[in-house]
Amino acid sequence: MILELLKFEEGFRADPYHCTEGYPTIGIGTKIGTKNAPLSQYVFSVSPKSAKALLDDELNKIVPELLKHRWYIELNEDRQVIIKSMAYQLGLTGLFKFKKMIAALEEKDFSKAATEALDSRWYRQTPKRAIRHATVIEHGNLMEVYEGLL
Repeated sequence: MILELLKFEEGFRADPYHCTEGYPTIGIGTKIGTKNAPLSQYVFSVSPKSAKALLDDELNKIVPELLKHRWYIELNEDRQVIIKSMAYQLGLTGLFKFKKMIAALEEKDFSKAATEALDSRWYRQTPKRAIRHATVIEHGNLMEVYEGLL
């Protein structure tokens, strides 16, 4: 499900582009360079199959780190997908800055966790995605939010 979700949220581009934060990016939202680096440095494109491989490689780094945390392990599968999506978009360092959201997840206070997720720069930068994600965090049901989109 994470692949379908990230394809929807990130889209696919074969050629390098700057993401909303100014990072050179390719495929399904894979960062490939430093902020504001000129795209002329990247003279390649990727196929959908290669983009999926890049995404899989990144998720293979993220998931073992998440599995070190009881609050993540105890989430239902739909909430775990959302946390993986956040980690993919923000990086693990960015995700772990959501200390109040994580504290609420530890307490299984999903309404508060959703509120804390939205009290962020992330929400101001990608409000529609953040609202969709926060709704899944609160209610625990991915298809309630993404039905017909994935």
